[in-house]
Amino acid sequence: MTSLLCMGFFASAQQVEVGKMTRVNTGTQAYHPTFTADGNSILTSTEDYIGLNETNLMTGKTTVLSTEPRAGMNVKLRGVTGKSVNNYGNLKINIVDGNNVTTLAPNGENERYLWPTLSPDGSKIAYTVSGKGSYVYDIATGTTTFVGKYRAPQWMGNDYVVAMNDRDDGYKITGSTVMVCAANGSFSQQVTPDDMVCMFPSAIPGKIAFHTLEGEIYILDITITK
Repeated sequence: MTSLLCMGFFASAQQVEVGKMTRVNTGTQAYHPTFTADGNSILTSTEDYIGLNETNLMTGKTTVLSTEPRAGMNVKLRGVTGKSVNNYGNLKINIVDGNNVTTLAPNGENERYLWPTLSPDGSKIAYTVSGKGSYVYDIATGTTTFVGKYRAPQWMGNDYVVAMNDRDDGYKITGSTVMVCAANGSFSQQVTPDDMVCMFPSAIPGKIAFHTLEGEIYILDITITK
């Protein structure tokens, strides 16, 4: 990896400190980064989700895991709970726990549910409702929390999600920034600069990965103070 720059600003309310941003050399254009469970590598694909590569963040070595179409789509790492989530036809959310499947429509039957993802402890689901924004659903209480008019949320620990605030002119993307949001809806903060188009973030506690329109992968160091 090559260190690109250091961003020393604090987001408003000083809850999120943004640290070093580092570009990851994957050897080719790469998109849709996902951290492995141990945080030592990232998985990437093409813009159209063809194939799946793994880049070790310590050694810089990239390994081809698959060349199959759609291999990079909806890459999910099974958490310690053994549960997983998916959305069938974008109309509802399924929680899969062994042989048991629970089907949900937290915001109503007439919505489209996109990018559902389970928190590491298996207690909550983050997802996007088409045209409305992103929400967190608490499985135990059945309550929903709006976290912002952002898309493609991913968990950063159990209490925060990252998502993209993308904009377009009806034909193409004109801008996109990465947001850090509290799962309880108490705040959201922009953590990437306005002059970069930063899309489809993923995260582990303390780090966020995202891609640019040019197929560059970056990792951003994050500190959240409470």
